[in-house]
Amino acid sequence: MKKNDSPRRHLATATAATAGLALALLVSGCGSAPAPTHFHTLMPPASASAARGHAGEVIDWQLMPVKIPAQVDQPQWVVRAADGSLVVLEQERWIAPLADEIHAAVVERLTQTLGPPKTSEAANSWLVRIDIRRFDLVAGGQATLTADWSATRDGSAINCHATVVSQPTSSSYTALASAHREGVAELADAIGAVLKRSGKGQTFACP
Repeated sequence: MKKNDSPRRHLATATAATAGLALALLVSGCGSAPAPTHFHTLMPPASASAARGHAGEVIDWQLMPVKIPAQVDQPQWVVRAADGSLVVLEQERWIAPLADEIHAAVVERLTQTLGPPKTSEAANSWLVRIDIRRFDLVAGGQATLTADWSATRDGSAINCHATVVSQPTSSSYTALASAHREGVAELADAIGAVLKRSGKGQTFACP
């Protein structure tokens, strides 16, 4: 009998060990659930866009694709630490490619100032180009946007440089995204102001 029972005892022991390991893995998995991913946007809330609306002269314009630095051309946030190093935050992401986010936010803002953009290049339309040089997110600090932008039409051209520094209302990532949203809106307002002056026949001048 002892000889026959031995395999059974070994099987029972192995089964118990396997069950124990499975339970341990299950408990371990529950205790180390991945952190949630937070998605951010540079687009303003719909209510804010509706509140501004467009009133006044319509200017023909079109925004070309926005250029951004390769370092920040990814869904994950790239944040500058206190020592100047760059840290990629996997759980903080833009809802769309950053260049598209900036483009959409600027178009939204300019539409409120100048009217809707042209869907195709027209002879009398301003072609606006934006080249983002820096798009800094500083952990616990400020949001800095540096850009070169230009507007051309019928042989006329203006080339400007802008730096916008926005201070978040708190140290949260949501506040940091909001600060960059304000910075992009300020850049768009500067572009809109120049194009509006052109419609009134005034001299071009960078803000």
